Amino acid sequence: MNNFSRPRRMSASAFLIIFIKNVRKLLSYVIILTLIELFKSRNVGDKLTNILFILGGEVLLALVLSLLTYFTQKFSVKDGNLIFQRGLIAHDTVTIPLTKIHALRTNSGVWYRILGVRGIAIDTLASRFEEIELILDEADWQQLIKEIESQERPPVEADAVEPPPFNPESTVKFSNLNLLRDALCQNHLKGAAILLGFLWMIYSEVSDVIDDAAERIANQAADFYEEANLSALDIAGLAVAGYLFVLLLWLGKAFLLYSNMTLSYNNRKLAFSYGLVSRRSSRFIFDKVCTIWVKRNFFERRFNLSTIQLCQALNATAREEDDNLKIYGADHSRLLLSWWLGKGYADAPDIITAKSGRGLYLHSVFPGVIISGAATLILCYYHQYLWTVLPGIYLISYLCRGVATVRHSRITLKESYLIVHNGRFADIRNYIKYADIQVVQIKRTPFTRWFHRVALTLSTPGSTFTVRSLKLEEATLIYELLLTARAAQG
Repeated sequence: MNNFSRPRRMSASAFLIIFIKNVRKLLSYVIILTLIELFKSRNVGDKLTNILFILGGEVLLALVLSLLTYFTQKFSVKDGNLIFQRGLIAHDTVTIPLTKIHALRTNSGVWYRILGVRGIAIDTLASRFEEIELILDEADWQQLIKEIESQERPPVEADAVEPPPFNPESTVKFSNLNLLRDALCQNHLKGAAILLGFLWMIYSEVSDVIDDAAERIANQAADFYEEANLSALDIAGLAVAGYLFVLLLWLGKAFLLYSNMTLSYNNRKLAFSYGLVSRRSSRFIFDKVCTIWVKRNFFERRFNLSTIQLCQALNATAREEDDNLKIYGADHSRLLLSWWLGKGYADAPDIITAKSGRGLYLHSVFPGVIISGAATLILCYYHQYLWTVLPGIYLISYLCRGVATVRHSRITLKESYLIVHNGRFADIRNYIKYADIQVVQIKRTPFTRWFHRVALTLSTPGSTFTVRSLKLEEATLIYELLLTARAAQG
């Protein structure tokens, strides 16, 4: 089997994947140019000729870029290092020790599966970009995993007295039904905002091209509204239909991304595989997980569901939180926390618990007060008094969120880990080991001298948590305990 000792290019199938990716990257420009061509005042024959010319140019440019990418990239594994060479004029060589590989993700989309390959993205904490992306067939992928794991766990010497530890591999399959049930328990207003933002982006991209068409559509919509004479009940029905449409889109997205999820684990790593059409995988090494995030809102508690996220350290190109793997479905938090914190984690007594005070309430509702107040003043200035009910509703929702935020916010120290509780209407618990805490900070405010309340900030390689409005004496004691525990575990 190939041990990658000599530099070599990826397989021919990798070239096809690179070509397809380049076609997709150029597709947005092709769509815009095609729309511009469609709205130009030319005959149909000229339009079709120009569109075909645009499509041919896209394919040719994608082919040239793919050839340059494919033939200028080589990789090898030597002396415990992954060596990646690239560049046509300026040759670039990236050397990564296998022990320093932080994140290892795979992608097996439709084209990957048809061609029998998978994409591997490799990141390190020191990288300023996603350093390596390899496209390998299954045999090469398995060999690369063996190379990496041999560096993560040095082989036992032949004359060692103790035998190697028993390391059984276990597998868990997640229910698609529970996935859909938990997806229904999420915040769908966020999904509606994302949908509206996407539609606005599309409109902004083509508005310059189709101003006349948009004006005609708007006039037709106004005529339709006047002729239809819609009642308040009809408008409410349309709003419900739109909400159900957004909900259906959200369920479809969750099912496509996370269906048929399986987990294989031992005492060293977790490996998730998920996705209906495009199969992806995420691999978490035991000592590189810095936080386990568990969310349970009212409906999730009612049906024994939860949303879980395992957080690793972030590098300079860390993506947004929503781009990370989230585990929806039945509550598997005990399994994952037992794997990471030890089987007796739940029985560990509380050392100290500190709760946030009313200062957090003022901090939480202040943005809502400002926004609703400004909106009310603007509406009153234009004599739209009836519409002031909307900022009023918005303000009430913010006041309720403030109460829920104060109720959930606290920090609890255990023997070997701590829990940062936050969330608004959902109970969110962030489990952190003392050894992963890099920065502990007490922040005073201008009101500390009167109310004796401060904010405590904790930073790990992958996240930062701030617990506000803690009593000064409690925050100081927690600060000292954290420094002691971190030194003992570090």
